[in-house]
Amino acid sequence: MPSDRVSRLLRLINLLQTRTGWDAKSLAAELGISTRTLFRDLNTLEQSGIPCRSKDGGDYKIQQGFFLPPIALSASEVLGMMQLTRFIGNHRERPFHAHALSAIYKLITTVPEPLRATCGQMLANISIEPDPKLDTDDESRYFTQLQQAVDMGRACAVTYAAVNGEGQSTFEIEPYLLHHANRAWYVLGKTDLHNDVRMLKLVRVKELALLKRPFHRPSTYKISDKLGKAWRLLPEGKTYKIELAFTPKVATNVSEVRWHESQTHETRKDGSCVMRFEVDGLHEIAWWVCGYADQVEVIKPKRLREIVSKMHRDAAGQYGE
Repeated sequence: MPSDRVSRLLRLINLLQTRTGWDAKSLAAELGISTRTLFRDLNTLEQSGIPCRSKDGGDYKIQQGFFLPPIALSASEVLGMMQLTRFIGNHRERPFHAHALSAIYKLITTVPEPLRATCGQMLANISIEPDPKLDTDDESRYFTQLQQAVDMGRACAVTYAAVNGEGQSTFEIEPYLLHHANRAWYVLGKTDLHNDVRMLKLVRVKELALLKRPFHRPSTYKISDKLGKAWRLLPEGKTYKIELAFTPKVATNVSEVRWHESQTHETRKDGSCVMRFEVDGLHEIAWWVCGYADQVEVIKPKRLREIVSKMHRDAAGQYGE
């Protein structure tokens, strides 16, 4: 969300709080925008959970007592929250993001106008590239139901699409917890189809029904009980000690990121670096290694060298001579 729009939305909220009797024409004139832009901004506030219309459909206003009383926030805290509106505003369809956006607006509007305006000007000099987002809102469709099922200890009937897009299966799941990773939400639980704890991606859930059947969730169950030392989400049941050598061209870039909890690295005199991991499974990390193409070499284990080598040969084969 651009910084000028963030500042404008906050000013709109302030106008609606401090004075009643605003109609669309007078609001647009006060803000120096068209009525079309005003309606878009009002809709954004409504989607964020901030009621802007009177019950009788007349003038625009915010109900008295809707916002919090003044809170002593520093300039850095206000600026930080304004930055968050950019992230969340670009992903409003994600679970809880609209509620979070509403909460941030409530907090920022308690800040005195001079400080708020100054932070808005500072924000104009900060650029933020939003993370890639899903092209569908399917993820949010069943999130609340699954959260209720987890909290209540109730099983669910699920229709789930295969990862390759070929067919669907219907089964029951006892949901243990919800987990966010790799820009997506997952539900983790025991299914009667597999008789095992599985991780389902919410965007692949096609139908969901909360059942009356209760279940007992292990009280100490954690996400690490399922993922263990997996590179990301897919443990394979065997742990490997991995050693990778990166060229000087990418060594600094790679070593600056914490890719895995087991990660260690050693920088060589020529600027290259050796990174070491202890990972459950090889195929997930193989895809990551291939992303660095000729700038990395697998030192060990031999099996990972073979997997990466085959993936490169297969990829090269697609381009012929």
